[in-house]
Amino acid sequence: MSPLVQTTSPSLGMGVRRPADSRVLIAAAVAAVLTDLALRSGVAGVAGTLLVVAVVAAVLASGRVAGVQAAGVVAAAVPFGIFLSVRMSPWLLPFDILAIGGLLILGASLAGGGSLLDLPLPNLAIRALHALGHGLAAPGFMVAPLQRTRPAALLRGLGLALPLLVVLGLLLASADAIFAGFFTWWSPETVILHAVLLGVGAWGAIGLLRLTSAEPAPDAPRLPYRLGHVEATVVLGSLLALFAAFAAAQAVALAGGGRHVLETAGLTYAEYARTGFFQLLAVAAITLVSLIGLRAITDLSDEAHTRRFTVMAEAAIALTMVIVLVALRRLGLYQDAYGLTMLRLYSSVFAAWIGVVLVLAGLGLAGVAAERAWFPAAALVAGLGLLLGLNIVNPEAVVVRHNVDRAAKTQKVDPSYLAELSDDAVPELVAALPRLAEPARSEVLQAVCAGPASPFHGWAAANTSRRRAMDARRQVCRPAEVKR
Repeated sequence: MSPLVQTTSPSLGMGVRRPADSRVLIAAAVAAVLTDLALRSGVAGVAGTLLVVAVVAAVLASGRVAGVQAAGVVAAAVPFGIFLSVRMSPWLLPFDILAIGGLLILGASLAGGGSLLDLPLPNLAIRALHALGHGLAAPGFMVAPLQRTRPAALLRGLGLALPLLVVLGLLLASADAIFAGFFTWWSPETVILHAVLLGVGAWGAIGLLRLTSAEPAPDAPRLPYRLGHVEATVVLGSLLALFAAFAAAQAVALAGGGRHVLETAGLTYAEYARTGFFQLLAVAAITLVSLIGLRAITDLSDEAHTRRFTVMAEAAIALTMVIVLVALRRLGLYQDAYGLTMLRLYSSVFAAWIGVVLVLAGLGLAGVAAERAWFPAAALVAGLGLLLGLNIVNPEAVVVRHNVDRAAKTQKVDPSYLAELSDDAVPELVAALPRLAEPARSEVLQAVCAGPASPFHGWAAANTSRRRAMDARRQVCRPAEVKR
């Protein structure tokens, strides 16, 4: 193995165990070209998928990812990359891209050592800073390979020649119209855009491969002070008292005893049931984070204190689950009254994820596999599983089906909202047209046929959802209305 190459203080984990080589140069070049192609093609297309697959292949083929677990985390980015050329929904693509980047960075961070099952939250935060530092230091990783080999010399020559050629070429083009005509497909803006995108792609690939070569990230320092059992008991007892009062309020509301209070506040029971979802979800999320943080900073060396803390924390989790269920019930009533939207669907999914994480936290506090720090990884896997499920079921199609089924029963539908959905929803909208009553049917048909033409063309921008939407439009729209 190559000797350790220090770039900064080893105590910060900013040194690298293995210098860059020709494989890093090749990976950077391929990533640069595909990044330029993918971003200019709108990301949601074949080029976006190729970029993800190429980066994953480059990382795994670099010989710098030794552990099976790290390789698995890196490879897990591929399914989300595939959906870049399958889905078009703006409610999915940003989360897919975030998942891809997160998995690549986490896998690269684990390449130098560590396990997903031993990553407490403080260490996970340290690894994030460690990855950021290596990403910013990416150009320094290329010093060694650019000092040797003939291809590197060629790259240096091109790097020196390119700015000179651009400046002189622009001056000559401005001085002679015939010469400028040779380059009508090139403009200063185009040159700058290509240069920036190529640089972004190369920097990202080099930073990722530098991270796979880095020293292991240091562990988070131990806390100099821990809370005593009295403070923790006061905090948990206060939470339990508050949540017990909320549970009592729900019981009163269900029994009808709160009607006078609601009338005094100027609310109908339906309005009461449909309010407060986001506040309740925020309460659940804050409580979850607080319980995890409290467990991390409390001194539980005494067995009796540990037992009391565990019982009270589990009770708080159980009451928080009640809050999540109340929130979901209220959101369900809201959907019944006003229909399903992408925001409401995602809110339901997020609430379900919070519920799953609460169950996982309860298992962790109960001492399940207490010798491992598995909770953050389990919560991450649960979130990625839900996101993958959303990609598979096509959430915009789910929204269309729900609202069309509701319209068949209640004759209530919001065609203007359905028209705002992306190409992911178009085939389902076309299939639902016979079930819609007038004038909703005409409004949806008009919106489907008047859908904006895609600004991205060519094989790099090919997308399954866009193609299926065009096929669906051809079934119900006049040829002149179908826009590519």
